[in-house]
Amino acid sequence: MMAQSQKLFPLVGISLLGLLIGLYLFAAKRFSKSKVTKHSVGTSSKDTLKYWTADKMRSAQPAPLPTTDKVEPTKKPSQKTDPQHS
Repeated sequence: MMAQSQKLFPLVGISLLGLLIGLYLFAAKRFSKSKVTKHSVGTSSKDTLKYWTADKMRSAQPAPLPTTDKVEPTKKPSQKTDPQHS
């Protein structure tokens, strides 16, 4: 009788551990905040296409990018050379 319970215990333990991990993953997915934000735009796509003429597209300027005061690289760039481009 003892040998049978020794074989059963690891199976029950692994099953419970799997169940707990599954519940944790389900809860984490279910209750996490979504990183996708949706918003509506008051302008129709037809009006937008009419607005962006070829002249406006040519004179368009890119949006400014955020700047930082300090940037410290975490890795040094590789010094390997490509034999095909030597």
